[in-house]
Amino acid sequence: MIVPPSFLFQYQLSVPRIDILPKRSGRSLQLPDAAQVFVPATMNEGTAHLDVKLAWNPDGLAMELVVHGKKLEPMGRRNDLKHSDYVQVFIDTRHTANVHRATEFCTALLILPADEATDDQPTVQFVEIAQQRGTRREQDSKRVVVAVESLSDGYRLKLWIPATQMPGFAETPEIGHIGFYIVAEDTELGQLALSIGDDFPIAHDPSTWLQLNLCQTVRSNG
Repeated sequence: MIVPPSFLFQYQLSVPRIDILPKRSGRSLQLPDAAQVFVPATMNEGTAHLDVKLAWNPDGLAMELVVHGKKLEPMGRRNDLKHSDYVQVFIDTRHTANVHRATEFCTALLILPADEATDDQPTVQFVEIAQQRGTRREQDSKRVVVAVESLSDGYRLKLWIPATQMPGFAETPEIGHIGFYIVAEDTELGQLALSIGDDFPIAHDPSTWLQLNLCQTVRSNG
């Protein structure tokens, strides 16, 4: 296997704190340009990549993800992921980069930007992580806010994950960082990962996830 350039370094991404999130208006998850993060996969020649914005505050974590290069609208069925467009998000609130099995502080979400079962509206589901050790409290996907905007060549997905739905997140302002990973599966573009793809055990090994450094300086969302 040829090692991709994005695997050669241990990346730490700085994420701004925006206390005004989430708003109640229609632009509830609009993130500023300052929330844009580096996507290591852009270093891998010939691969499609994501545009990603991230922000946090003690109440939760916000994400804005853009998929470019599509000709068709996103589509999907939860019982047929092989032929669906979907996004996976992984979070570890006790990230040490040397633990190879998910702990009770790890969370995984599966997001369909267009779910046939809900008239092509986006859906979110918490999913189990293979070989995860430890137990965690029950999580409620209905508390996660998700919105999808169609673009001329893809889509923009916005996500707000409340702190209550991420075990251990309450202590992260003091810890100062979390583990985080995104991978999008696309029926046209293939796999679009934050850094490395499924040649590596990203679906269950937290040591392959990236570190988000949670900046403490409070910013306005403008």
